[in-house]
Amino acid sequence: MSDFETVHCIFNHTTPPEKQFDRPDWWFELPGDFAWYRCPECGLLFLNPRPTQDKIANYYPDNYSAYRLAIDDEKHAIIRWKRRRNLRHSITAVTKHNPPGHLLDIGCATGNYLAEIRKYGWQVNGVELQADAADYARKRFGLDVFTGDLLESAFPTQSFDVVTLWDVLEHTHNPIAILKEIHRILKPGGLLIFSIPDPDSIWAKRFGPPWIGYDAPRHLYLFYGENLQLLLKETNFQFEGKAHFLATYHTWAASFHTWLNARITPGRLRQLWTKILYLPFWPPLTSPYFHWLNKRGHGSDVTIYAQATTLS
Repeated sequence: MSDFETVHCIFNHTTPPEKQFDRPDWWFELPGDFAWYRCPECGLLFLNPRPTQDKIANYYPDNYSAYRLAIDDEKHAIIRWKRRRNLRHSITAVTKHNPPGHLLDIGCATGNYLAEIRKYGWQVNGVELQADAADYARKRFGLDVFTGDLLESAFPTQSFDVVTLWDVLEHTHNPIAILKEIHRILKPGGLLIFSIPDPDSIWAKRFGPPWIGYDAPRHLYLFYGENLQLLLKETNFQFEGKAHFLATYHTWAASFHTWLNARITPGRLRQLWTKILYLPFWPPLTSPYFHWLNKRGHGSDVTIYAQATTLS
């Protein structure tokens, strides 16, 4: 059985997709040949070929950035403050729209987001594919986390008031099935909030293929414009709005790091540039610029708000 599979537009458009560019794994530099394609009918961007669902875990090494230890276990107070500050916008995105209720976070990693929003009175559950991360969330925070795919979780119908996916949907092999399952487990009128890389952003255009949003082979789909509306319509959600607030210096640095890996062979020069890139004064120094960029709607990540509609 092959470790890779060929895919087409998920909206069943039959016009042959157009290849955009080849895109190796420039982040972790793992082996594999990948390319991004575009559907001419709806503009959907998708990776092709891609690892099968059984093999994709091979491209998530232990140092994948989502798998972070508890904030309170950080040695330095400034790091604890900074990490909580970074979660503030994602928490506010929920609390400003809904009073405390029952929330599910899909792709909850080690549970830091759930542990923080629980302090605001929310009852929380999580779903996480990576077994070690899910186990950490249960043991460290006492969270109720299902290990595996959402489609295997079998939550009761109409269980949740809010479902969140923070930089997760682009990683899924079947986003339509995922959103349909979310619709099933949301209460009528429940809120779906998800963040995704924005291929219309300034940095997507300036970096081109090395942009971190094209992170092959972990990112499989990129939604924007017409195809984003198609995705919501197909899965019975009503678009309620969008906002840019997640892009920071770290998002930009990930793209620049990938650009370096694509152009400079391993060695002292790359090590020097990488060291400069992650000097601790860059994030606070550049924070006003990235805040301004997000306010103008040009950040690399966009957060979508959608409401579950009644099935006809």
